[in-house]
Amino acid sequence: MKPKLLYSLFFIILLGCWTSTECFAIGTDTVKAHKPKRVVKHISPHVSYLRESIKGYKPWFDNCTFTNQYTVAQRLKKYPFSKAVKILAVSFNGGAPPNPEIIIDRPKPQDTMSYREQQLYKGFTIINDSLDYSTLYEVKTLNQDQIIRLTNIMYNAVYKKILANTADPGSSCYNPRNAFVFLNKKGRVIDYLEICFECEEYRSKYGRLTIGDNCTQKFGMIKKCFIDAGIKHGTIDLSWK
Repeated sequence: MKPKLLYSLFFIILLGCWTSTECFAIGTDTVKAHKPKRVVKHISPHVSYLRESIKGYKPWFDNCTFTNQYTVAQRLKKYPFSKAVKILAVSFNGGAPPNPEIIIDRPKPQDTMSYREQQLYKGFTIINDSLDYSTLYEVKTLNQDQIIRLTNIMYNAVYKKILANTADPGSSCYNPRNAFVFLNKKGRVIDYLEICFECEEYRSKYGRLTIGDNCTQKFGMIKKCFIDAGIKHGTIDLSWK
């Protein structure tokens, strides 16, 4: 081929490349060069920092944490677990405070009430260390696994961090509907842990029994113990509200 013709052909090819970007992809990874950019999804900080968005989040993890401070054996040696032969989870009418020895005077039930309704009207009743079962809506006996779980919540669930000014503000209401009742071998009441999930307050027979550190989610964990034991009134059934 003549040099003059060769130069003309080269000039035509060069002119075509000048009007197209395809020639400049020669020697490069053309697939990579044309790959669309990955769009980064920006999440609002108001959403990304929500506790619920964390994988594995549980509501009771907010300020409660479990420790290994007490073993199962150590927990079961604590009062009143060490003395109880049987532990009941119960529900009842939340109309009046309990009294371990006497029934406090209450308005007389209407004449239209049946005997059963009159008994339930009394609420949680213990007389001379004897539990009046006729005043209870539901009664479930805790098995060993449920007892161990309860002790773990009471004694090993603590604050992640103790903050200043964490005093209990108290509550204007107290209408308990659930309780754990601790019985000895004669069926007598050693103690009870009565709980109002509505206002998150509790009481026991002599004030010796507490739920330990009252981290925010502890009542929710204890309520779950009642639910899993089969207690609905005061936990799932909220028709009384």
